[in-house]
Amino acid sequence: MQQNLICPRCNNTFYLGQRFCGFCGLAFIYACPRCGAEIDPGHNYCGSCGTKVAWAESSEQQGQPTPFIMASNGEAGTEKAIDPDPQPQQELVDQPVAPVEGPSRGRAEEHQERSFTLLKEGHYGLAIEELTKAIQHDPSKAIVYLLRGGAYYKKGNYDRALPDLSKAIELDSNIPAAFYNRGNIYYYMKQFGRAIADFSHAIAIDNKDAGAYHNRGCAFIMKGLYEKAIDDLSRAIQLDPGDPRVFCSRGRAYVGNGQREKAAEDFRKAISLSSDPEVIQKAEEVLHELSEED
Repeated sequence: MQQNLICPRCNNTFYLGQRFCGFCGLAFIYACPRCGAEIDPGHNYCGSCGTKVAWAESSEQQGQPTPFIMASNGEAGTEKAIDPDPQPQQELVDQPVAPVEGPSRGRAEEHQERSFTLLKEGHYGLAIEELTKAIQHDPSKAIVYLLRGGAYYKKGNYDRALPDLSKAIELDSNIPAAFYNRGNIYYYMKQFGRAIADFSHAIAIDNKDAGAYHNRGCAFIMKGLYEKAIDDLSRAIQLDPGDPRVFCSRGRAYVGNGQREKAAEDFRKAISLSSDPEVIQKAEEVLHELSEED
């Protein structure tokens, strides 16, 4: 069963094994429960002491890796973004500026720190005000635009979230969360080609994040590109085999591709993994429809 945890910086929910917070971009690293050595989420055994870890088990199980936090970003990869429906990129706001030093930078950091508390408490409007003040004092930090864009995203204000996330990318193109969040917005706006391109950028930076593969797979489904969707969703399952939502998504791709037996198998797997009544109900509805077609 998938275990959800809470990001200590912004209070966003993330799952055990996730490599970065999808909201604030904080990178996570994990410690072996026996020896404390760092463990890559893609590995099932500690490289130092050989302890088997269980990314998808409950916290009561032995061998549960202990998450700890490191604010860092991966190096950019060379994978080319995939966009089967290319569209002009949204115009970025503002121009890059030189980093600010001295008192203004200190005040910017104060407002940024206040925003973390507000974000944790779910006060997104007040957090936006603090982040706007931080930008006024120091407009050179990508993290502030990422956070404000995320706060706008939480409020459903996509028109304001998009320029902020684009600005964060302009200032630092190695933040996977900025591409990930902007891809989610494009997905909800039904701009699936742009969503695929952004998820591809996130994967190029961090190719072990199951969420980016899952979301890109869903965008491929919306484009009718079922083979590509199945490839992405299978990779997401490899990285996080305990997420029932990914099995539901791959089941949808199999249905679209005419592979009904594989679809039924995935929906049954989702039911066995999930404790969410809504997920179970939807999976059972699809299984019922598939059985009626036999």
